[in-house]
Amino acid sequence: MNLFEKMFNYQMMTRLNETGLFTWTSQERAWLRMMLNHPAAPEALNPDTLHKMHDMLEAEQNLDLQDYLTEKAKSEENSVFHPLLKPLRQIILHQQGFRLTGRGRNRRISQDQFGFPYKLEYSMVKKEWYVLWYAPHYGKLMSTKLHSIIAAEAQPIQPELASQYTAQIAILTENRKTTVTIEVLPEFNQELSRILYAFSCFEKQVEYVEAHQTYRIELTIPRNEMDYVLSKMRFLGKRVRIADHVALRARMSETAAKVLARYAESEPEVQTERTYGEVRNHPVEGPLTKADGSDSA
Repeated sequence: MNLFEKMFNYQMMTRLNETGLFTWTSQERAWLRMMLNHPAAPEALNPDTLHKMHDMLEAEQNLDLQDYLTEKAKSEENSVFHPLLKPLRQIILHQQGFRLTGRGRNRRISQDQFGFPYKLEYSMVKKEWYVLWYAPHYGKLMSTKLHSIIAAEAQPIQPELASQYTAQIAILTENRKTTVTIEVLPEFNQELSRILYAFSCFEKQVEYVEAHQTYRIELTIPRNEMDYVLSKMRFLGKRVRIADHVALRARMSETAAKVLARYAESEPEVQTERTYGEVRNHPVEGPLTKADGSDSA
């Protein structure tokens, strides 16, 4: 696939996402059918939804990975399903509030906190579910781990109040965002699709500067995702560079300086020994002695 085909596919997928359409490949449908047979599927989905999806995928081929993959020893994994996912999802869908009782960082119990939840989020790094909610009493956006919640009781609220909370959430979320412009070095233009995929979870605009034959990617990111962007920049290495964000440029420069300092340390001198009558290069410490302890001639 050449560069123009990659760009066309990327633009087509972006347009489909903007219009709310989604396309499935046969491999994705087969994978979904296999996932519906997982023991956690009945807990994660409603019976009607699970039955409907089984009917839709009945004609698909079975994806049997046992013929191709061998599972070896691994560390114990916790289930990604949490009992609070269903009730919290229903609260969010019905635009209700909740009364939250949970444990804080110091194990202190906080009781009967009113909030308006608006999103469930799974951290791939920490392997944990979070509920994002708005605290009207403090006027702040909050994030709470599901395993820290002792109880979450639905609290009906007026539609006008729910709209007001939603508008406030949008304002606070927008204020938390910033933009970062990333330049693709011209010699790596053919890897544009790979670079865009690395930042696929963020809003972005792509511009091609013909005079310099350079692609510029403007990312719109939450401020608390800076470390993630830096990790992707380190992963992509010399293919990209940060064009305009002073703080991120300084942190990347600091990282590069630390790496250079680590590998610039002088290596210990290796003592070598040449045979066949050649001079020995290792230093001689003290006089040579014979086996009987007398000095050698």
